[in-house]
Amino acid sequence: MSRIFGLVLSLVFFSISTSTWAVVIIDDTTGGLYNSSLGDMADYYGPSHFPNANSSEGDPNYPSISEPTVFGAAFGTDWLGGDYTGGSWGAVANIPNTWAVNHESAVVYDFVLGAASDIHIDLGVDNGIYVWLDGTYLFGAMQGGGSNINEYNIDLAGVASGAHSLQILREDHGGGTGMNISVDVTDAPVVTVSEPSSFALFSLGLIGLMRARKRYASLNR
Repeated sequence: MSRIFGLVLSLVFFSISTSTWAVVIIDDTTGGLYNSSLGDMADYYGPSHFPNANSSEGDPNYPSISEPTVFGAAFGTDWLGGDYTGGSWGAVANIPNTWAVNHESAVVYDFVLGAASDIHIDLGVDNGIYVWLDGTYLFGAMQGGGSNINEYNIDLAGVASGAHSLQILREDHGGGTGMNISVDVTDAPVVTVSEPSSFALFSLGLIGLMRARKRYASLNR
């Protein structure tokens, strides 16, 4: 019996492994700050960032776009710095996936990390998107077609613990609008116990049977 018990313990300890725990913190149902009153930013930007309405300047594909830095009054004093004074922002329980055609909209997701973590972001948009974290520009792109969650992905390693803001500016120049998002956080490594194998379950059952027989024998002496 001791040999079997030792074997079972070996199997159980063998199944313990160090892994990482990924948690989705933002998805298509997450709320945040929302601004749908930005109008058409083509009024003060060229087609490389915000093409004119109804695809009048084409439906371009730009895999990488430089950071837009000119923002109208509707954004507030300093939206990328967290100062929304004078802007047209509102808190909503669920960020809309669509917005007015030929207009732009902006989203801010605030979150807190309890420890230094890796962040993975999956995004899809119709048509263009610009992304910042805490005011630092991460990514911008534009392409035709509808929104697909697998369009773009961003990986950020070792983001410090504390409060953070994911800031997104969504662009449209005709046809339709849409955005999909999934953000997951990988925290510090944790120890997980995998599901016991069939052999381990059989061995544990055998031990239980042997203990039951031994107890039965002792009671009937």
